[in-house]
Order: sequence, then C-alpha cells, then structure tokens
Amino acid sequence: MFGVPTRRVRIVVQFAIFFLWAALIVATHHPMDSWLAKKIPVSIMLRIDPLAMTVVMGGMRMGIQIMMLGFVTMGVSMLLGRVFCGWVCPLGAIFDAYGWVLRRMRVRFEGPSPSWFRLKYYLLAALLLFAVLGGVSPLMGFDPIVLLTRVAAVVINPIWRNHHDALWQAGGNVGLHGWIFDTASLVLFMTIMAGTTKLSRIWCRTACPLGGYLAILSRNSMLRRDTQGCVHCNICSHHCPTGAISFENAEFYNESECIKCFACSQECPVDANFFSLKSPFPAFRPQSQMPVSLERREILATAAFTVLAAPALQLSSGDPKSSKLLLRPPMSREEHDFLGSCIRCAECMKACPTGILKPAGLEHGLRALWSPVMVPTEGPCLEGCNACSQACPTDAIMKYPIEKKYAFKGGTALFNSNLCISYTHGKFCSECIRVCPTNAIEFKKGWEPEGIKMHPKLGIAEAGAEQPAPEGKVPTRPIVVNFDRCVACGACEFACNQIVFGEPAMVTTSYGRATPTVLEG
Repeated sequence: MFGVPTRRVRIVVQFAIFFLWAALIVATHHPMDSWLAKKIPVSIMLRIDPLAMTVVMGGMRMGIQIMMLGFVTMGVSMLLGRVFCGWVCPLGAIFDAYGWVLRRMRVRFEGPSPSWFRLKYYLLAALLLFAVLGGVSPLMGFDPIVLLTRVAAVVINPIWRNHHDALWQAGGNVGLHGWIFDTASLVLFMTIMAGTTKLSRIWCRTACPLGGYLAILSRNSMLRRDTQGCVHCNICSHHCPTGAISFENAEFYNESECIKCFACSQECPVDANFFSLKSPFPAFRPQSQMPVSLERREILATAAFTVLAAPALQLSSGDPKSSKLLLRPPMSREEHDFLGSCIRCAECMKACPTGILKPAGLEHGLRALWSPVMVPTEGPCLEGCNACSQACPTDAIMKYPIEKKYAFKGGTALFNSNLCISYTHGKFCSECIRVCPTNAIEFKKGWEPEGIKMHPKLGIAEAGAEQPAPEGKVPTRPIVVNFDRCVACGACEFACNQIVFGEPAMVTTSYGRATPTVLEG
C-alpha cells in the first residue's frame, strides 16, 4: 500500500519538522517578538512529548493544560505505531542524516539489535516510578527532545552568544560541579553519535525512554507491515534502521520497534514489503510479530533500585547556605512543585537575555541537578522580560503578563555595610540604588560629586561611583533593603560585583520567596 513515494514524503516531513524545531530554538530569546515565536509556541516539541507529559503530570498529581498535546501523540502512536520516532523526532532526523553520510562513505552500520535492547524499557520504568514517588529524575535527560534541546541551549547557544568565553557562559562557574554536569549533555550526545557509527539508531533501539514508551503504546497499532510474496532475501532486514525485522525470517518483525520509516518498502526487490491498516486485536490478524518480552526478575530489580534511589533525589547539599542562595526564575512554582514539574530542558536558559539563568550542579543537592538557578553575579533579571516563562514547556515557571512580574517576591537582597565602599572607603557609590527596578533600597542622602546629572526620581547623582568624599563628609549611601519591595532580581548584586573586589555588599537570597510584594506608595 505504501512504498517509495511514502518514504520520500516521510523524509520531507521529517526534515521540515527538524528545521522548524531548529528555527524555534533560534527564536527562543528575549523579546520573543519574531513572527515564528508569535505564531507557534517555542517549546511546542516538548509540549507534544508524551513522556514529558506523563512524568510531569504524574509527579504533580494534576493536569497541566499546555502539555495536553502529549495525548495527541499518544493517540497517533496507538493508531499508527511509532511514527513520532520516524517522522517527528529531531534527534531521529539527525540519526537519519548521519546514516546517509555513513552510507555514502561505505560504512557498514546496519545489523540486528544487541541483546540489551530492552534497556530502554527499564529506564522508562524507572522514570515513571520516580515520577510516582514525587520527582523528575535526572534520567529525564535521556529523553531525546530534552537532550537535544539542552545541547542547543547550554552548549551551542553560549558559543553562539560569546564564542571567546564559551565555557564561562555555558555555566562552568555555577558551583563546584556546574561545568561537569553542564557538559554531560554534550558528552552524552557525542557518545550517542559515536555509537550510531557502529549500529544505526542505537539510541532508539536500546536507551531511549521515549522510544520505549511509544513502543508500548504502539504494540497493537493498526498500520502494519505485510510481506505477501516475500522471497526471503533478507535485504529488508539489513536495511531496517531499528533492527525490527528478523534476520532469520524476514516475514517476522517487531511492531513495537518499527518506526514506520518505510525503508523496507523501498529496498525490497520484489515489492513484497508494504503497509496496510489491520485490526488492532491480535486474534484477527496474522501472527507475524516478535513481541518484546521483559524478564520479571529485571523488572523487579529495576523497581527495587528505583524505590531505594528515590530518597537520594530529595537530598539537599547539606550546606545550610545552599537553600538561602537557591534562586529560581520569577514566578516559579513552590520548590517542591518546581522540582516535580521542571524537566531540565534548559529552554529558559536559552531564552534568558542576560545569562543569569544557569544549570545547577551539586551545590544545591542532587534534587536540583540541571534545574535552572539564578546567578546574579552573571547578570540581572531584566525588568521588562518574561522570556523564561514563555519558553517553559511545563509551567514550572508559570505564565504571567509582564505587568505582573513583580507581584510576588523571588527572594530578598541583603545588604552588608562592612563590604560597601561607601562605608569602608568613604567613596560615593549609588549603583545598587539606581539599578533597583522597584526602588527597594533605602538610602541616606549625603555628599555627592558636583556637576553630575541627577536621577529624575531618586534625586541622586547618576554617575561618579568610587569618588572619595571630602574629609569630614559622608557620601550618599544605602542603608537597608526594603523587604516588601525587593523582588530578588539580582540587579544590585550584579552592579555591586562590578565595582568591589571580593564579596559584593549586596547578596541576593531566597528569603521571602513567593511572598506578595507591596510596591504601592
């Protein structure tokens, strides 16, 4: 029923979707005003990911509206099989393009799947069980769309932004382990591509939890392979990119492993491979399948390991200061719910225009690994920006209009006069006061440099930092941070850090997170 033309259509659709994904990745940046970003949600590929939907909704014990598209993918998979893997997945498109190159180089990389191809099902079981126990595990980084988005966000994007300082921008300064774990996504991706050189789509066959999830859903799909007139030449077996067709008898195949790429239809010399719609009920169709069977002992071992490992995902760093300095993007959910809904895709880090969002290492514990944290010494959170909220595919950072950005506190900045140069050196400095978007820093008026333009609202000099006050005079200086007005945007800490040596006098903390602000008056 379907042959060469269908495969060509698949390739066109597959790469059209890949280039759409790539264009959306490029469009994921403040101010999100491109035509594409206005028409299509930049995180659409993650929103249609059924595994991400299941893990997040299972962990949160609630439905999340923007992830409901995952049900569409589930329905299509139950009806037509793993077409998502063969037609939509951007990592699959990379594998197929790489395979085309290898074939032109006459590299032999097709063959039967290894005996451990069931690993993806055990990874899937662990992921789902972790979600039931209340958290998104780091194994979510094995999801192909999450993995590829992370590579684009925290490896390619920093180089794109600042090629001469790429490692710093990529998050190497976040804690003791930030560089290691930030680079782990790239190492994993390169390892996958190296493995693909040996065996086609080895990741899809053996370790992709999304592939395992879709394989279970498509076990009884209706679009199935037919082999009437097969001459048992096994050409289709050698060209199947996922090893779904038996090498012993080409008439038998594994429906759960078939990604509907139609390579078998194109390569068959007698046109004996074609696909047609059949009954989803096993009793009413020919027995030409090799169903996947999982070992009960391995399933129990996976469950036991997951239950024992689950408490480790809730571990904090053990450092009392860690929770005080753990800053989340504006309007993030409460910490427990945030960790239960953040899939560590790094879309928010890609969207952030100042680089204040970085991937967490182990400085905040295993539970926060790879999740976004604000590092104010890297930059401020811009007043008119809600790009991270728009980019988040799971509402871990809740959607909000820009005028509501400061409705709730993200934390509070603390002022240490012992580190402020206006106290220690008697120098005029009003940087922190001027950059505060909510006028939260209270100050005492004193000496200021002459001939400098005054701030229209604050009534202090707009420049002249580090100029020493005349003997016997006290310069204008900050006194305290107003708790009700501070939103923990990090602007004061970033400005202070550009001036002082050593620790900045302003330190942004999580104290008061999610408390309503009082900005009137």
